[in-house]
Amino acid sequence: MIKFFRKIRYNLMETGKTGKYLKYAIGEIILVVIGILIALQINNWNENRKQSIREASVLEELKQGLESNRSILEKRKLQFKEFQTKSKKLIEHLEAKRSYHDSLDQYFYVPTGNYSFGISYATFENLKSQGLDIISNKDLRLNLVKLYEEDYWLLKDQETKVANAFTNTTLPFTRQHFKLLNGPTYKPNNYNNILENVEFLNILYESNYLAELYFRQCVKVSEATSNVIEKIKNELKE
Repeated sequence: MIKFFRKIRYNLMETGKTGKYLKYAIGEIILVVIGILIALQINNWNENRKQSIREASVLEELKQGLESNRSILEKRKLQFKEFQTKSKKLIEHLEAKRSYHDSLDQYFYVPTGNYSFGISYATFENLKSQGLDIISNKDLRLNLVKLYEEDYWLLKDQETKVANAFTNTTLPFTRQHFKLLNGPTYKPNNYNNILENVEFLNILYESNYLAELYFRQCVKVSEATSNVIEKIKNELKE
């Protein structure tokens, strides 16, 4: 094609048709520019398409990760409610100085229960490694950052504090005063010592407080997670 246009130019020059040659040359330049612009447009379209595919893949991965987190929070919510109920019953039993029964063993384990939220941060860390700007919706991007770096971070910070308290206070006490049975259940070595021990009551009060606090936070963060999931679903539809 280039040789064809070049031949036409040469013919015009040889025949002395300078005016026509100039017009033709200008027309040829315009065609070349248009061709370049079209090529650039096609390239931009391909890049945007690739970007959209990458964004959709990241959003789908985030949605799955958040749905998993929501499921964990819902299970923890039930667990914390159970811990709260059992700790209250055990506190009432001990404060009333009631006699021991082996049915209490299932309540004694409550302070050593799983007081963690179990949130996964893997999908968000993957997003950060690729760059948050891959998500074109600014509102969704801000909601994700708030959820992971404020709401989830608060849960993680509390997990760390509770783990430290468990290691320094609860675990040494239970190892000294209880035997771990299957279930899990804890059988006191000497029930009368437990009745007279203010430290164990304090541990139970703290466990009850944490169970109540964590239950409320699970409700709140689970709702926030659901809201972000819905935003991602809407974005994927578009």
